[in-house]
Amino acid sequence: MTGWKGVFIGSLTLLSGLLLAAAATAGDPETRLLKASEGLQMPGSEADSDWWYVSYPDEDELPSVEGFPDLTGCDSPEGGISRQDFDATLDRLGDVQPWMDEGQRRSARGFARLQRLFHRRYDELAVYRCETGTAEVPIYFVGRDEDGLSGLMTINIET
Repeated sequence: MTGWKGVFIGSLTLLSGLLLAAAATAGDPETRLLKASEGLQMPGSEADSDWWYVSYPDEDELPSVEGFPDLTGCDSPEGGISRQDFDATLDRLGDVQPWMDEGQRRSARGFARLQRLFHRRYDELAVYRCETGTAEVPIYFVGRDEDGLSGLMTINIET
């Protein structure tokens, strides 16, 4: 077909392909978590917060503090690893305060949405903080489900 009918049918074909691709990834945990983390800023970090998806499919339980370095490679003689309560951490990060500017309020509301998303997806949850002895502090927000262990990681810059 040529002319406007051909352009119209071609556009419909392209649009339906894009919609199918979007629907296929809508349930993908990596896509959903990364989308939910867009624009989230860790309080206290001296740099913008980037977020990465992490996945450990062979893990069927949350690791102990001692076992965490074996899983992630996060091991530094100058630092240490701590495991924090997921809900207490996200409650704090998602708490909107009157003194916050609009960007901070938006980020806090985003952390509250992220917390709900994690709870819909995972059975068990934890936050691991990996002190490295440097200004870079990796923080892992992870959960366990039938597919193993996965979640998000960010790096705080703390001097």
